[in-house]
Order: sequence, then C-alpha cells, then structure tokens
Amino acid sequence: MSTLLVVLLVILPFCTDCIVFPRQDEGPLIAVMDFKGSKMDIFDPSGGVNATVIEEINLEDGDRGACGIEFNYRGDVIYWTDLHAMKVYSLKADGIDQEQKIIFEGDLGSPQGLAYDWIHNNLYVSDLGLNKIMVINPETGAWKTILYVHDVIDLEVDPTTGWLYWISGWEDTAVLMKSTLDGQNQAVISSDVERPMSLSLDYDEQRLYWTETYPVNMIKSIRVDGEDPKIVHQADSRYQFSPMYITVTRDDIYWTQGSTHRVLGRSKNTDQQPTRYKNLETRGGRIILDKPFSGILAIDPRKQTESPSLCGDYNGGCSHFCLPTLIQSTPPYNCACPDGMNLMDDNSTCSTEVTKNPKSNWLDSFFS
Repeated sequence: MSTLLVVLLVILPFCTDCIVFPRQDEGPLIAVMDFKGSKMDIFDPSGGVNATVIEEINLEDGDRGACGIEFNYRGDVIYWTDLHAMKVYSLKADGIDQEQKIIFEGDLGSPQGLAYDWIHNNLYVSDLGLNKIMVINPETGAWKTILYVHDVIDLEVDPTTGWLYWISGWEDTAVLMKSTLDGQNQAVISSDVERPMSLSLDYDEQRLYWTETYPVNMIKSIRVDGEDPKIVHQADSRYQFSPMYITVTRDDIYWTQGSTHRVLGRSKNTDQQPTRYKNLETRGGRIILDKPFSGILAIDPRKQTESPSLCGDYNGGCSHFCLPTLIQSTPPYNCACPDGMNLMDDNSTCSTEVTKNPKSNWLDSFFS
C-alpha cells in the first residue's frame, strides 16, 4: 500500500454504514426508512428546511421492504424490520462500521411495528400478516407470542409505567388498545379510529399520536387514559398528502407523507405550517418520486430514561422472559417462556418437558 493511501486513510476516515447517537445534552436525530431503496437516512431536524442527510445507511440483507424502526440508546443499536424478507435486523451505532445482523427470522408473516423496552431488554414486534404481537430477546433471538390481535398495525411500549399500546383493524374494526407488557389486563383506549397506519408515544405528556390514511388524512392524539382526544393535523384530502408513519419527541412530531418521498415536521402544540425537509427528496442530485419513505424514528436519549427494573435483580428469577405486569401486583411481573417451551411448576423455569400443570403458562390457558 502506498504511503499516500495510508495517509489518506488516516486523515479521511470514511464509514458508510455507521452512526453515532446524540448525547444527552443534544437534540434528537431523525431516522427514516426508504421502503424500496433499502436505505436508512439520518438527518438533524434542527437545520429546518435546509436539513440534509448526515448519514445514509445501506440495508444490506433486506428485500426492498424496510418498514419498522426502533433504537436501543444504552446499547447503541438500531433495529428494523423488512416486510418482504420477513426478518428483524440490528445495526450497531457506536461510530464504527459494524456488520448488520439478523436477530430474528422465521415464524413472521408481515412484521411491521417495533417497540423496545429498554429497561427489561425486550423487543416487541407487531405482525400484521400473522395477526399477533411477539416479544423477542434481541440478544438470544428467543421469542414468545404474547397476544393474537386481528390486523395489528403498530405498537408502542412504556416500561416506566408497564404498558403496551397498539393500534389495529380498519374502519369498523379499528381500535386503539393497551395491555400490560405481559399481554394481560387489556383495555380499549379509543374506538374513534378509522384508517390507522402508525402509532407513537409522547413519554413526557403521556399521549398517543397516530396517523389516519386516505381519505381521512389526519394525525390524531389522545391521553393514554383515553381522555382529551384531539385532531393534531388535517392534511390535504388527496391521497399523496396522506400522513403515513409518525414519530414524536419533545415538542415536535415528524411524519412521512403518502406515496411521496417526503418527510414533514411541526410543533405538536401549534397549528403552524409543517416544515418540509426537501433535501431528503433527492439522491445523487436526482429528485426521487417513486420510492416512498416508510418507518420514521426520533433517536432521542430523553425517550429512554433510566428507571428501576420491575423484575429487580437476576431477571426476576426467570429462566427466559421476565415480563412486567400491573405495578401494584406482587410480584409486578410474570415469567414467560419462548414458544415451544413450557413454564414449570416453579413458575420461573422454562423447559421442553411437559409440566404437571399445563395451564401454568397463562397465554396457553387464555386460548385453551
């Protein structure tokens, strides 16, 4: 290798598939998925209309169906789903070029939504194709079906309060619901839902935001207790202006728009005109018209604040999953087993053996 090349490699480091998360004292970054282009674009929204892509990540193993996206701030990891490949992936975000990994494949039909419990290290996935919500251990790939939900579209979790939220159905069957993180204690939050597409949780104000697609073309919000519903944004009635995927953080909401390659953002509490981040609509100097954005995510350390684990030390004594339930319960969690395994009579250990009490696994009991 020539001396000149060595010098260039030292003074001009180049990393095409890496990103560094913002520090606690910095503003959020926004990540958005290019559905057909198998790319992830990262930009800083503080640049306003002049904001540019600061990192473009090629999603190597995907099948042109990148959709759901989530992050693990403490672990410097981004997770995403691919609808066509039917897989869940991870990428290290510590500033070093890392190999993208498949963390789950198999028994997926159309994985769309992702939500990460950063306190108990559980990754929740909504599968529209198989009508279910699963929880995955992102380190081992172990997985468990915790709920069967017809036409489940997207989901969010709040491990600080112990709740799982999801949106499902279409028109007459559409509904916004919640349960504890173990899938129990289900309750309807709102039936004032028509054509839902994406869901996002405002942790600070404990409000849920969701998009309603064409011809409704709205962004709505409601408190997690079902009170104070609002129409946050009313878009143009045409299909191409329909709000699709949404993320909320601090004082702002950001969303992708219809069949266009556009990202917009505005304050969540005012009626100001949204900012259109036009520089995201070009690639290599070419305007992109036929490759819509899909999932969008605010990467913000304030969204994943430290809080005591409801499972306490040693994973609550559970051999596999420790899933929080009602905080006032004793204990405030349930041990759960990966699909294909049984919870033994000690209510802590999972095994392929047949337990003496086959209904000790509460989910099997519920559907028996």
